[in-house]
Amino acid sequence: MEKYWIFDFDGTLVDSEKPIRKCYQKITMSIAPSKIKKAEEIIIGPTLKETTKLILGPENRSQHEKFMEMFKKQYDEKFLFDTKPYVGVLKTLKELIKRGDKLAIATNKRKKPTFKLIEYYGWKNYFQWIGCTDEMNEEIKNKNKLVMSFVKDNPLFSSAYFVGDTKNDGEAAKNNNLKFIKVNFGYGEKQNWSNIDIHDSVNNFKELIHIN
Repeated sequence: MEKYWIFDFDGTLVDSEKPIRKCYQKITMSIAPSKIKKAEEIIIGPTLKETTKLILGPENRSQHEKFMEMFKKQYDEKFLFDTKPYVGVLKTLKELIKRGDKLAIATNKRKKPTFKLIEYYGWKNYFQWIGCTDEMNEEIKNKNKLVMSFVKDNPLFSSAYFVGDTKNDGEAAKNNNLKFIKVNFGYGEKQNWSNIDIHDSVNNFKELIHIN
């Protein structure tokens, strides 16, 4: 019987931590060097807007827009293609598709770099849907609502596994009654998972083939 899968992107399908963090550090040193510790320790995964707030804080609110615009330009032009798929991702995606499973992506990553990478990897035809939170209205720009909207329009995915690496992914799965599969190689290792329902977890991507 075919299965349905919704994947997070950064920290789940691809390892983007180093290039994203390097870019955050570079922009922080330029705009607010006193906040460099925040940039060094920030969890990769939230939206750019949320991360900007966490790094700069309310005392630098006037610099938030400048920070985000500088990040977009620097990351897209200089850091993006340092991102690599995790070991086993390509082979596993092909195996899931071969047996008839349906795949989708829900990510906080901006649409422009997400689609650039998917095109670069040759993954464009692997996914039924690729959703990015920056496509949503500002008032509802979060992964929970992104997934909710997709599942509403695609009811077969209401039985999907949601595969992700951070608590934000687990909450999106929980709030949409999806079975959450936690990948242990992503960026949420130090988060508190006590209130997240974890259906199963994997230590490498290839283990997804055997999830029930």
